[in-house]
Amino acid sequence: MKITALDFERLTTCQMEFAGNDGWIEQTNRFDEDINWKHKFIYWVDTYVSALVAVQFLVDQKFDYSISYDNATQDWVITSDYTGSWMVAV
Repeated sequence: MKITALDFERLTTCQMEFAGNDGWIEQTNRFDEDINWKHKFIYWVDTYVSALVAVQFLVDQKFDYSISYDNATQDWVITSDYTGSWMVAV
């Protein structure tokens, strides 16, 4: 299956800058797995299946990632250095 950048965007429900934001480090207990705190961006998806599909896009594009469950939002999160289209548009 070929997953496009548009597919990735449609899988995510929220995207924001991540690395360098000290507020995240203070919230380590909100994630149930270790995540890469050096990744530039964090993305939320509704389901684990959506997370797996989104991760496959990142793998295909040769981006490193980490995945965890966000207990605060009850969504899955993916961190990566992949720059989503929202950053390109800014």
